[in-house]
Amino acid sequence: MADAQPGRARSVVPEGIDPITFEVLSNAFTAVVDEMGVMLEKVSFSTVTTIGKDYTCALATPLGDVFSRGKGGVPLIGGTVTHRVKGIVAHIPADEIDEGDVFLHNDPFIGGTHGQDVSAVMPVFWEGELIAFVHAASHWPDTGGAVPGSFNSEATSTHGESIMIPPLHIIREGVWDREIERFILRNVRIPRVIQGDLRGMVEAVRTGREQFLALVEKYGRDLVVLEMEALMDYAERLLRNEWSRLPDGTYSFTDHIDRDPGSRSPDPIPVGLDVTIAGDRATFDFSRSGPQARGPVNCARSATQSGVMTGVRNLFPHIPHNDGIYRAIDWVIPEGRVISAAYPAPVSGHAANSAEKIISCCHGCFIQAIPERAMACPTSLVNISVHGFDERPDRGGEYVMYIWLAGGWGGRPGKRDNHTALMPLAAGTSLQPAETLEREYPVMFEAWGLKPDSEGAGLHRGGFGLECPFHVTHGHASINTQGDRGTVPGWGYAGGGSPVGNRLVYAPGTPDEQDVGVMRAGFPVEPRTRLDYWQGGGGGFGPAWERPVEWVLDDVRSGLVSLGRARDVYGVEVRLVDEALLVLEVDEAETARLRAALRAAAEGRR
Repeated sequence: MADAQPGRARSVVPEGIDPITFEVLSNAFTAVVDEMGVMLEKVSFSTVTTIGKDYTCALATPLGDVFSRGKGGVPLIGGTVTHRVKGIVAHIPADEIDEGDVFLHNDPFIGGTHGQDVSAVMPVFWEGELIAFVHAASHWPDTGGAVPGSFNSEATSTHGESIMIPPLHIIREGVWDREIERFILRNVRIPRVIQGDLRGMVEAVRTGREQFLALVEKYGRDLVVLEMEALMDYAERLLRNEWSRLPDGTYSFTDHIDRDPGSRSPDPIPVGLDVTIAGDRATFDFSRSGPQARGPVNCARSATQSGVMTGVRNLFPHIPHNDGIYRAIDWVIPEGRVISAAYPAPVSGHAANSAEKIISCCHGCFIQAIPERAMACPTSLVNISVHGFDERPDRGGEYVMYIWLAGGWGGRPGKRDNHTALMPLAAGTSLQPAETLEREYPVMFEAWGLKPDSEGAGLHRGGFGLECPFHVTHGHASINTQGDRGTVPGWGYAGGGSPVGNRLVYAPGTPDEQDVGVMRAGFPVEPRTRLDYWQGGGGGFGPAWERPVEWVLDDVRSGLVSLGRARDVYGVEVRLVDEALLVLEVDEAETARLRAALRAAAEGRR
């Protein structure tokens, strides 16, 4: 039987489930996970979770295989859920997993990402049988360690980053372990906020358990368990179908982390990926990646696999987000590399460094085979934590503000241009509004908008970066940054240009001006002193001088591309005819001359 649609495999519906019930239960599982996320947002205290949505929820089998991740959540955390749950199963004896238990852990080397992403996991029993696990994880704005926010760019050990919580009971048969809770809260800087986020996770898994059991009650244990496995089989078959549609061969790409902040060497660290397609099988080989770093730009194996899952989901969004994707991939991840760090390597910067490069490499490989689905280099993350004591009369107390921005996604031939959006690794999150941050913390944002001339130029340009200059209003503060693309720019493809990178500048335009950089710990900040913060754009696709003139003119009219950039990069001479009415026109003769010169220069470089 032929596929009904290109790129779609026929349904995998095992005996015992009719197609309609298969879809109904699939959507019911999604609804359970999404309802867990709603509960997590409602109960938690931090703006990171309640508004930023830096969390993930999921449903897993008794073995830890994830069969539903819902519609929301952070993809990079979501891809590690299977490793997190399996870590709990491996470390908690089966006879100590009981009705009403809730387990907690954040260990990056037992299936996690970095210490700030904390998991709560609850078993689901039906008539005495363990039939599933429900999982909720959220990024806590502080988990202890040497610096506020736990993003320690100077760490050379994970013990300098965060308190480590191995798999343990936070609730045993319905009873809270107050000693464990007190221990955790004593080791963080903002215990009231962290306690709220902990309670939010617990209420989320309790919600998931209740709603999942309601489905078992309605449809029966056997049908629900059959559906759990069928969903993973379906995702695997869909992805194998996609592999079989690609030309056999090996597609290679290398991206680079700026440097190892724990080393004196300024050399960038390579992250190399070779994807080999053979029929309906795909092997992802990271053997060309650089060695484990001394500084916190590493990621553990679980985060590497999650990065690949995130990249694959970017390419094939119709495939359900479950562990069937893992079954359709063969892995080569050598030990001792920046993408397979071993305990106790520092990993707090994994998302902004190694994991982000893994997603970039996925696009770099597949843009060679299916450019209409892939994109040039997307924006990368900069983690920023601001710490101080709120001296406002109606507030007071210690605070940790964790913020991130959006930036441009890479150009692609499948559409005119790409957007400014959240990073692919965190596409389920939201920006925290300036108004909310100003109410919660002693800060003031001076602007919040697209950064002109920050895109990777091209026939199909990348999206623009985002900038939000701000200052602390009351009291002294310090700032910690963990990011990348400060020195090694994002990449364009097929002649497309690189975008503007990430940057944080203190006191710009004054004698005190300093480039804080994207890897800094404990930088002191005076009140009412401006910080220029921006996240970069996306890479371009195709030569900029081939971009239609009217598209360039649209960007100039929008204030996103300057007259100088239109001329020098795109080869389009735009003149301001009437400054009062902002009337612009294109000088066609000069444009033709400029574009011929740009084309000749590019051919001369080949």
